[in-house]
Amino acid sequence: MGVLDRIEIIKDKEKTKSPENRPPYNYQIPLTFIPGLGGKTINKLLDNFETEMNILHKLSFDDIEAVCGEKIAKNIIDAKLGKLEISAGGGGVYGKVTANKN
Repeated sequence: MGVLDRIEIIKDKEKTKSPENRPPYNYQIPLTFIPGLGGKTINKLLDNFETEMNILHKLSFDDIEAVCGEKIAKNIIDAKLGKLEISAGGGGVYGKVTANKN
């Protein structure tokens, strides 16, 4: 049986839904993919805030800006809020995350 055959079998099944009590899924961009962040900056952030999850989910703009500056802090907050542009990869080409020009 091929993929198309399997799709034909399952396509008419009722869509499954997540349980009502399940927390929402939070999309996140790893620090290494955020524009403007290099290894030294990431290490500086980790030295100050311990984990990538703290940086991506718990810190304010002001906290991040105090360590790495306004531009990088804006990119991290934009990543947290889903405001960075994500171009999908495919066909041997990696996807790309770019900061808005604003």
